[in-house]
Amino acid sequence: MTNSKLNPASEAISMVKAAQTNEEDIPVTPLPDPGEGGPVYDGSMNNDPMDNGSGGNGSFGDDLSSVPVIPLPNPGEGGPVYNGPNYNRPSGGMGQPGNSQIPVYRPVFPSNGSITVLPGISFPCYNCTTSSSLGRVRILNASSGYPAFNVSLGNWRIGEQLDNGDLTSYVQAASGFQTVTVSGTNGYIYIQKMITIRAGSASTVAIINTSTGLDLMEISDLSCNGPSGTACIRACNLSPDLGPFDVALENRGNSYRTFTNVRFQEVTPFSSFASGWYSIYVFRTNAFNNNNAIAAASAALKTGGSYTLYMFNGPSSTDGLRTLILSN
Repeated sequence: MTNSKLNPASEAISMVKAAQTNEEDIPVTPLPDPGEGGPVYDGSMNNDPMDNGSGGNGSFGDDLSSVPVIPLPNPGEGGPVYNGPNYNRPSGGMGQPGNSQIPVYRPVFPSNGSITVLPGISFPCYNCTTSSSLGRVRILNASSGYPAFNVSLGNWRIGEQLDNGDLTSYVQAASGFQTVTVSGTNGYIYIQKMITIRAGSASTVAIINTSTGLDLMEISDLSCNGPSGTACIRACNLSPDLGPFDVALENRGNSYRTFTNVRFQEVTPFSSFASGWYSIYVFRTNAFNNNNAIAAASAALKTGGSYTLYMFNGPSSTDGLRTLILSN
């Protein structure tokens, strides 16, 4: 690690909270670019965490290259029937607007675009069991330039009115290929795509912008087995145009440039640190010595905890970079 002292502007750090809300329906703004879809995941096995226990970058490595993005149905049409177990479905009207019972967490972002999280957002799994034959998944909306989304797993509504930075609780579903549908609150379908749910494992599926439109990125929520008394953190860049980034952690006046040149859609390996309170700063690559942090976060990293720092664009082109720390 490289030691140096950071002295970023104090206004880069702001305290926020994450709260569960049940908002009323809101008017839908005009929909951008109807019909756009995301590219197919390339099925790369590079750094696959399931590939002989390499402990890689946390992106899934199943060969999905032959699985096409499902053509967009007509506005208002739903997705395929959910084939998971009945016990984890909400009762009644599970596919209809206003009936999702899955908790949605909406961080309050300050105006400077950064976010501070204490101690790192961590949620229980919604209505889950200890079955090793099922997998868990949550949805993070890291896209910008779109109105709020509804998200379904099969025909099971697992998220409503997800704005930029919003996150669902984990839900439990049958392992194997499942279809995620991302639609507007008026029913217009933006993208449908197969994801892989792994038995006994958890993942975060991020809704992201790409050069060809919206896409879904699967991120395996690995746990890190660091030395005794330490916590682990990794970084994930979901900003298509503001990076690449360097990331530094600061504790008790000591600063460590932990991750360098983190590119779009890259998930870094974990780094372990002594547990405690850390300030976390994001720089454009090679701007570390300029003390010019473009976003910041803070978290109490708990012993044995595994955390992911997500970096993504704000809701519009003028909102800059946002950061969010999540417990795996």
